[in-house]
Amino acid sequence: MSNPNVASGAVGRINVRDVHIAFIIRDDRGGAEFEPPTLIPGAMQVQLTPRAANSTIHGDGVSRYRVVRVDGYDVAFDHNRIPAQILARMKGQQYDGDGKVRNTHAGDVPADFAMGWTVDLTGGDVEVTWLPKCSMTPPSRNVQQSTDSINHSPDSITIFSMPLEYNRYYEHIADTSDTESGFTKADAAVFFDEVPVLPPRGGAEVNGLSAPLSSPIPAGADILDLPTVPVELGTPVEVGATSKKK
Repeated sequence: MSNPNVASGAVGRINVRDVHIAFIIRDDRGGAEFEPPTLIPGAMQVQLTPRAANSTIHGDGVSRYRVVRVDGYDVAFDHNRIPAQILARMKGQQYDGDGKVRNTHAGDVPADFAMGWTVDLTGGDVEVTWLPKCSMTPPSRNVQQSTDSINHSPDSITIFSMPLEYNRYYEHIADTSDTESGFTKADAAVFFDEVPVLPPRGGAEVNGLSAPLSSPIPAGADILDLPTVPVELGTPVEVGATSKKK
């Protein structure tokens, strides 16, 4: 008989594959849009290091309270060789001149993009991930001459992931071994069809005042444009609503 207090599920990660890139079209207070994701086969490694700020409060000679805030990852990504046209956009390169040569300029700005991948788990399950907003530093390369063996030179990229400006989310992850979530292999098969864009959690703000999630605030909106609810004296008001005197 199984013990209900013992968690079950896949016990290990065994492979990374199916890396997808989707360039960001727009990311502002009014919303986020992405180009269709592009599959770039040849992933070798994806290593995530949480980027955290923390503070510890002491009292009576002991640690009493600790705050840890994570807002993204530093990502080490190794790939056989990223396709030239994808890498050019990631780096911000232009096809200047005759349009045949990728030219790197001191003023080039890397393009922001979403990055996703699949990890195979033991037992036939999978774990899928999207980092919705990333920026990269140019890849490091180590090219060697061939001697008695064939030497491979993969692309090694450092990626900086951060929250979307629109909704502050910085990661979406799902797992087919997570029985409580109900995420299935059918869901995993379409997970990379598009980048998830959720509404802001807890409501958006303009000038420090909140608005209901059902009424998203367009970029540059004035506080007078927010939906209002007439309030009579003694009438309860829902949290998140705004009011205006008659």
